[in-house]
Amino acid sequence: MAEEMPKNIGGFTLNHENRYEIDVLSHKTLDDVEEAKFVPIAGGVNNVTPSYNETSSNDEYYDGEGWQTTDVTAKRLQLQFAGHRKQGDEGQDYVVSKQYSIGPDLKTLFRWTATDGTVLTSVINMSAIVPSGGAPGAKQTFSFNADFDGKPDVKHPDDNSGK
Repeated sequence: MAEEMPKNIGGFTLNHENRYEIDVLSHKTLDDVEEAKFVPIAGGVNNVTPSYNETSSNDEYYDGEGWQTTDVTAKRLQLQFAGHRKQGDEGQDYVVSKQYSIGPDLKTLFRWTATDGTVLTSVINMSAIVPSGGAPGAKQTFSFNADFDGKPDVKHPDDNSGK
């Protein structure tokens, strides 16, 4: 029997401990989380990059002696998934099935369980769907963005209230 992969090496948690799941039934509200069918976005994925699209207000005041202040006034979380196309993988097949969709057809529920046990649940918009590509003898490319639609529901392992 194969040895189980370590969860960390040298005190550093490995990225594969993150769990990403997408609702393949296309629910579009957090009220429908209980009816959702969450499946992993994992097979063939070899890179996930979270980023925040932030809006900042940069202001300068006379009492600041020429120095500015910055306040982040809005943000949107985005996860970029990249890897290889794994046909038959339920999560990937669902995303690819939306490549020609527009508007609300690109929305569904999404859940990210981080390595510390924090769970983020949100409606997402799937964007920049790339179902194939690459060199003739290479594995097909797969990528897409999960753009969080508004503030996610955040549950910490020690908190059942959701924030």
